[in-house]
Amino acid sequence: MTHPSGHAVALRVQDVNFSYGQLQVLFGISLEVYEGEALALLGTNGAGKSTLLRVIAGLEKASAGAVDYFGADITGVPAERLAAQRLLLVVGGRGVFTDMTVEENLEMQALTAKMAKSHLKERRQVVYDTFPSLAIRRRQKAGTLSGGEQQQLAVAKALLLDPKVLCIDELSLGLAPIVVAQLLEVVRRIHASGVTLVVVEQSLNIAAELCDRAVFLEKGQVRFEGPTRDLLARDDIARAVFLGSAPPAERQDAT
Repeated sequence: MTHPSGHAVALRVQDVNFSYGQLQVLFGISLEVYEGEALALLGTNGAGKSTLLRVIAGLEKASAGAVDYFGADITGVPAERLAAQRLLLVVGGRGVFTDMTVEENLEMQALTAKMAKSHLKERRQVVYDTFPSLAIRRRQKAGTLSGGEQQQLAVAKALLLDPKVLCIDELSLGLAPIVVAQLLEVVRRIHASGVTLVVVEQSLNIAAELCDRAVFLEKGQVRFEGPTRDLLARDDIARAVFLGSAPPAERQDAT
């Protein structure tokens, strides 16, 4: 299936349920992400946004439903195999090995995906060109980096594997606005290079800066799907994000 723009479906989530033990978190989630687009996943705290990303990226297994990646069923495929297929997740917070240097973090990432040394050299240069501050600190332990630099490294580890689809969970978590602005600029450049993005964000404004289309989740279900600009115009959804109240159910197809 293709988008009206002619782009292929990069990810298709079909009727996905997920539970932590007896606690069900996702209830029949269905959505599509098209190649080359940037999709925002938004919602209230506990809505299931991060859980859905973890299911897509192979860190959790759906209890029902399916996930397709460029037409192939990847339901239940573990994260390390998906990383080798260039489907990557940048986890919320600081997904780095703090007792390893920047360089060692990148080498460990390459080992996970069984990357050839010749390719590692090439991709590492791309990473250091994208993040010059990490190049300067390549022999510094990740735990001694600033919060912003640690988040840069988390993104850099994903970039090293040349992602086709990059999922980012809470890019702005705990960071100062100026640091967030710098990271957003890098993510924009990554997206402009052709990488498909799926971004979980608490901030509607940050989501709007990165993504033209948004899916809003509430209590593990899709309540809205459509252009981000339309979501921003919905006062009830904005209140739900900031105050935790639930908007009325609505689903709108993207145009």
